[in-house]
Amino acid sequence: MLDPRFQLKWAGYLVVVVLLVMTGLGIVIARTAAHASETAQIAVTQAEQAFDESKTNSILAKRTVELLAADNPTLHTLMDESLEAVDAQAEKNLANVRHKQTEIQRDLHMLRALLIGAGAALLILLSIMGIVITRRIVGPVHKMKRLLRRVSTGRLVVGERLRRGDELEDLFDTFLQMTYSLKAMHVARLATLDDTIRRAEAASTSHDVLAGLRVLRAQMVLGVEPRRASNLPPPSAQV
Repeated sequence: MLDPRFQLKWAGYLVVVVLLVMTGLGIVIARTAAHASETAQIAVTQAEQAFDESKTNSILAKRTVELLAADNPTLHTLMDESLEAVDAQAEKNLANVRHKQTEIQRDLHMLRALLIGAGAALLILLSIMGIVITRRIVGPVHKMKRLLRRVSTGRLVVGERLRRGDELEDLFDTFLQMTYSLKAMHVARLATLDDTIRRAEAASTSHDVLAGLRVLRAQMVLGVEPRRASNLPPPSAQV
């Protein structure tokens, strides 16, 4: 990271915002899951009550038949078969409801695990993305700060460019235009200084004055052509 404080701060902001959104979503999902679990429990309780009532009604019906039709075995058989079918259906319904409740509880556990896992993965991904995205901003700023320090020393040649995908391209282009303008002004002043040196040499100006002008010229050349400054001939050699 080029600027840990800046990058971590904005990546942290991004993570906090997403964490708040996920927390709100988790609360809504948790409430919905709790409601579904309560509904399933109510359904199981009602099914158990229906099963108990079916058993009780079967016992009462059998006793009634025994009292009213004790001498009719056929009626006893039909009543027993009918009551057994009713009890079996009630037991089957209770088993189905309990199975549904188990499935709901399993789905709720899976949903919680999925939510926690997806949240953790998303936070990690957003943290990495935040650092990468802020690097696209910090990189150009870091480079411009370094180049501005160079320009402040009088070196106006900027041969660097931004990386592909970096932000602040317009600002960097404006900075380059500024260096081009300063370099053009510097070159014009250098040409004026060269003409002044030639005139001074033609007028047989004192050696100390000419030496000072040549030193000034060498310093100015360093700002616009740092790589070739040492190879440039002195003004006296150019005349």
